[in-house]
Amino acid sequence: MFILFLFMTIVFGQQPVNESITVSEERSNFQAVQVYIDISEVHAPDGSVGTSAPLNIILSDKLQRPHYLKRKIQYWSNPELWKGSIDIYDWKNVKHMPTFSQCDYSDAISCGIQNGHWTLRTIILVGEKYSTITMKLYDNKGKVLGTGSNTTWGYIRWNPRWKLTKVKEQGPYGSATKEIFEMWPPEIQEIPPLIRPFNIGQASYGVYEVSKEACKTKYCMSK
Repeated sequence: MFILFLFMTIVFGQQPVNESITVSEERSNFQAVQVYIDISEVHAPDGSVGTSAPLNIILSDKLQRPHYLKRKIQYWSNPELWKGSIDIYDWKNVKHMPTFSQCDYSDAISCGIQNGHWTLRTIILVGEKYSTITMKLYDNKGKVLGTGSNTTWGYIRWNPRWKLTKVKEQGPYGSATKEIFEMWPPEIQEIPPLIRPFNIGQASYGVYEVSKEACKTKYCMSK
């Protein structure tokens, strides 16, 4: 009897409980987007090429609009909900990008391919009569996803030149006022075509209207 009880205890006895739990999460359908805002390239009427520090500051401010980009990617992901994140960097904080590695950002598109981020470039053509701002958004393979542009025109301001002089005269019948009106040809002032924050904002609407290739989730890739 004792032997039978011992056998049942061994067979039906409780095994040690493994309290360690491993949790794994699959995020293959999660798209992380990193956008780098490149320093602007300005082409002057005389053919010289450079940049503008004040313009770059305005660009960095006006292009911090991830919701515009997210809205368009969601459009391509419909009816599925797009799951992802969008982080925007500029030349000040690009070193804090998770995928950053040392690179010569004078060729920002190549650095985007190396560091796995999208690149937003701005080129401004300054003319005597009009100026144009053009933006292009490249993915991490150097392919153009979106473009935007806006043009501003210079204009001529006509400043009229005239003078009205009032002279008081004393006559035999009392005082009187005499008016002398003089006019000269108007002064012509040419206002140059300046790129303003309004033009930058208008161009940014277009550049974030990205193509379908911007959506890299499983659902978008299968459509």
